[in-house]
Amino acid sequence: MPIKFQEHLQLASLGIQPNNIGFSTLTMESDKFICIREKTGDTSQVVIIDMNDPMNPTRRPITADSIIMNPVSKVMALKAGKVLQIFNIELKSKMKYHTMTEEVVFWKWISVNTIALVTPTAVYHWPMDGESSPVKMFERHSSLGPTCQIINYRCDATQKWLLLIGISAQDKRVVGSMQLYSVDRKVSQPIEGHAAAFANYTPEGSTTPTTLFCFAARNAQGCKLHIIDVGQPAAGGQPLPKKAIDVYFPPEAQNDFPVAMQTSAKYDVVYLITKNGYLHVYDLESGTCIYMNRISSETIFVTAPHESSGGIIGVNRKGQVLSVTIDEDTVVNYITTTLDNSALALRMAARCNLPGAEDLFVRKFEALFQAGQYNEAAKVAANAPKGILRTPQTIQRFQQVATTPGQTSALLHYFGILLDQGQLNKVESLELCRPVLQQGRKQLLEKWLKEDKLECSEELGDLVKQVGNIFLPFYPVI
Repeated sequence: MPIKFQEHLQLASLGIQPNNIGFSTLTMESDKFICIREKTGDTSQVVIIDMNDPMNPTRRPITADSIIMNPVSKVMALKAGKVLQIFNIELKSKMKYHTMTEEVVFWKWISVNTIALVTPTAVYHWPMDGESSPVKMFERHSSLGPTCQIINYRCDATQKWLLLIGISAQDKRVVGSMQLYSVDRKVSQPIEGHAAAFANYTPEGSTTPTTLFCFAARNAQGCKLHIIDVGQPAAGGQPLPKKAIDVYFPPEAQNDFPVAMQTSAKYDVVYLITKNGYLHVYDLESGTCIYMNRISSETIFVTAPHESSGGIIGVNRKGQVLSVTIDEDTVVNYITTTLDNSALALRMAARCNLPGAEDLFVRKFEALFQAGQYNEAAKVAANAPKGILRTPQTIQRFQQVATTPGQTSALLHYFGILLDQGQLNKVESLELCRPVLQQGRKQLLEKWLKEDKLECSEELGDLVKQVGNIFLPFYPVI
C-alpha cells in the first residue's frame, strides 16, 4: 500500500461517552489538541486532550456552549451565547472577551492568533492579540442562507482568499454550498462544493509558490475534484491550467459525498475523505488519483493536517482518532507498478526525495545522454532522489562532452543546476573550482564560499591557495 494508517487513540478509553462524540461537541483545530464538551445530567465540563500526552486529559467545569483550542498553544476560546472569551490555560488568565450582536453559528481558529466567526449574516475575523474587536470580512451569500448548516471555513496562507462551506438537504440529497471571497478584489463567488482546501505549491521550474484552491463537488451527475490556481503568476508567467478530476464511488457507496479535505505541503497531495469513510489521495500537480480505499466504517466528522507526517488526522463517530499519510518506502514503487505511471513516479521521487525510482532515473539519464540532450540529462542527474546520480562518474561523463566555442560546457551547466539547489558535495566542489580558477574567475569562488555553496575540505583549500587567502575563514582546522 502507498499509505500508512495509524490509530492514535480510542476516546472511549478515556471515558468519553458516545453521545459527546460529534460535530457539535468535539473540536480539533489542529493535530495538537482535541477538545470535548461533556454533559452529564446538569453538570458540564470540557475535556482537553493533548495529543503529545493523550492518556492524561485535562477536565475542567465549564458553562460554555462551544470551546476551540488554539492550534499550537494551551489557549482556548469559549463561547456562551453571544459572549466570546479567550483564556490562557497555563497562566489561568482571561486574555480577551467580546460580546457579539448576533449569534455565532460557527467558529474556527484560522491561524495561531486569529479566530473566524460566522454569524447568520456575515463572517468576521477576531485577532487574539491587542484590544481589537472582530473585523467584518464579508457578508454571507444568499446561497448559504438560513437553511444551510455551516460546516467549515478555510483560508489560504496569506488570508487573501477566504472560503465558507455549508450543506443543506435538497431533493433527498446533501447539497454543498461554498462562498469564495477575494480580500483584494472584495468580491464573492458562490460555488457548489462539499469540501475544500488551499495549498501553497511551487510549480516545476519555478521558485515562486502559487496558491491552489482545491474543492470537491458532488451533484446528481457525479463528483469531481477541482484544482484551480488562484495565485498571482510571476512576471511573464501563466497560471497553472485548471483541473477537474472524476471522483470514483464504488457501487455500494453511490450516495456517498466528500466531507473533508486537507492538502500536504510535504508530499504535494490532496487527501479527500467521504461520509462513508473512504480516503482518496490525489497528486496536486497532475490530479492523478494515487490511492482510494475505505479507512473507517464510521463517518470521520472532523479532520486537521497531521503536521509531523505530512498526512491527515481525524476523529470518527466511534471516537477513533486516526491518521493516514504517504508511505515513503512504497509509494513510488506503487505508482510505477500498480498505476503504471512512471512519469508521476519520477516526479514524486524527485520532488519529495523518495526511494523507489532509482532504475527509472538511471534509464532516463542514459537515454537523454545518449541522445545528446545534455542539459536535460543534467536536470535528471541533479534531481534524482538521494543523490544517486551525483557521482564522480557522472561528472566525468559531462567532462568528456565536447563544448562548442562560446557556449557553456555541459559540466558547468550541470554544476549550475546543483548550485541553484543547494550545496555541492566534496568532489563536485573540487571539480567545479578547477576550471573556474583556470579561467581566473576568483570572484565566483568568493561568492560561492560566502553563500555556503561549496563543501570545504583540505583538498579544496590546497587548490585555492594559489589565489590568496580567500579560503582562510573557511579552511578546516586540523
